[in-house]
Amino acid sequence: MKELKQFILGLFFLFQSSIAYAQEAVQKTASRTGVSAIWILSNISYAGMRAQNHPSTGWRVVSFIFGFPGTLISFFAVKEGAERAYGIDIPKKN
Repeated sequence: MKELKQFILGLFFLFQSSIAYAQEAVQKTASRTGVSAIWILSNISYAGMRAQNHPSTGWRVVSFIFGFPGTLISFFAVKEGAERAYGIDIPKKN
């Protein structure tokens, strides 16, 4: 067990500079592109699930996290089960 911990720690130190370089590249790209597609889709997904009173708690949590802080606005702006979000009718399928 001790050897496994030492091995994992060694890998961490070995790849630490690569991870830092990759993180810097991602931050530069994100700052040039602005809002990402994942953020937008998460916001739309969360608003739709809230408007339709969707029972899946897991997907709501995932979309809320990836869409934050926009999903926080949806939490207050979209009424639970109203079948309407941001002026768009979103009826449930029967």
